[in-house]
Amino acid sequence: MNWRRGTMAIHTVILILLVTLGLACAVYSEWLIKLRFSPTQFTIVLRRAPRKDIAIFIVLLLIVFAQQLMRAESPLTGSLLLGLVLLSVWFGWIRQPVALIKAEGIVIKGRFIRWPQISHYQLTKEGVLVLQLPREQVIVNATKLEDLERLYRHIIAQPA
Repeated sequence: MNWRRGTMAIHTVILILLVTLGLACAVYSEWLIKLRFSPTQFTIVLRRAPRKDIAIFIVLLLIVFAQQLMRAESPLTGSLLLGLVLLSVWFGWIRQPVALIKAEGIVIKGRFIRWPQISHYQLTKEGVLVLQLPREQVIVNATKLEDLERLYRHIIAQPA
């Protein structure tokens, strides 16, 4: 039901919000987060999430995009869906997640954790560093064990 002529469909507004937030998140995680806090001392490359999950999401988005093309709906909606697909490919396959080690703490998954907030830390045999915070655990799952050992030594060297 169209309440007024010329109004945008609710799904188009939602798509605009999703694409805008996705672009903002991409810009923040790629460029702006490196400028926050103190200079980065070193960077640790983290393992990616399983790619099959993001592949399923992308295939579903492509199905919706194809249906939208067949129904010859708004070109804006098609463009937004395609933008969402491209953002999903960016976050799932192209972008490499990293942890930034700063003088005051660690930036991981877009979150800054100060060294004093870490109450306990443990390097497991599987090559995972578990950081215990007051209310939660943060898992640092690096691609190279040497990077985790370097981070572990760096945390140990922090004043209590």
